[in-house]
Amino acid sequence: MRRAVSEGLRIWTHRPYFKQHPEQAVALLGRLKADGHAYVRKSAGNALRDISRFHKALVAAEVGTWDLEDPRVAETYGFGA
Repeated sequence: MRRAVSEGLRIWTHRPYFKQHPEQAVALLGRLKADGHAYVRKSAGNALRDISRFHKALVAAEVGTWDLEDPRVAETYGFGA
């Protein structure tokens, strides 16, 4: 289910609500940054990278709050780079 959230948000530009409210998509993906499954973290990082193409400052603000000392969070950050 968590991966479905992140995969669904990868095509966020096709969803009217998230197109108008990208901060909601970023917030939902941010919740997955330390998920226990690498597939979920990778998907979340990739989705954030996609969103950052149009909303760089919004994604930068989110990842700026992340504790990159946590290996899982750092891995998600790396997927999004």
